[in-house]
Amino acid sequence: MTRVSIASEAPLVRAGLATGLAARDGFEVMLAAASLAALRDAAYGGADVVVVELGDACDPAGDDASGNEGPRFVVLAEAGDERVGEWLIDGCSVLPKGASIEAIAGAVQAARAGLVATPPAFAAEALRFERTGERRGAARGTELLTPRERQVLVEMSHGLGNREIGGALGISAHTAKFHVAQIIAKLDAQSRAHAVAKAMRAGLVDV
Repeated sequence: MTRVSIASEAPLVRAGLATGLAARDGFEVMLAAASLAALRDAAYGGADVVVVELGDACDPAGDDASGNEGPRFVVLAEAGDERVGEWLIDGCSVLPKGASIEAIAGAVQAARAGLVATPPAFAAEALRFERTGERRGAARGTELLTPRERQVLVEMSHGLGNREIGGALGISAHTAKFHVAQIIAKLDAQSRAHAVAKAMRAGLVDV
């Protein structure tokens, strides 16, 4: 059984998503809320996957304050939203607003399996936006990164969470979280995804 919670500012969208997913075999809707913050406060209702149709950013890594990996995210976004690339890098699945219940259910199942689901148009736009096809000069702050921080940055580029980074490098999740915070600060980034995007453009990491 895949446990799903839903966040949408629109009551009709919340109701439609909840009804549509609950009617499908193997899905259990745990909670539906008007904001992502409300879901966070309720620990996402114990969901495995959160479906988000909101205007605000989705940063699953930002919910790892306790060192625990949170739920996977499926974001329903407007076509042309420049944040699509960041969401994908952060490990969110991204579908267009108005996607069918069948498509959303498929993305939820993929997300639970640790995969990222998105239509070809979104993937192409994300690649175009995140990578210009040429190496740029080093991003401000990259020269300040320690060797360990560079190792953590590489693991971040693979979409790993703090616990997974710790396992890959033989350090604790808490230590990994500290290094991630240092990287974001040194690169003057707004999020993990932004830091990875800057590093990719500077040629520090590849995908």
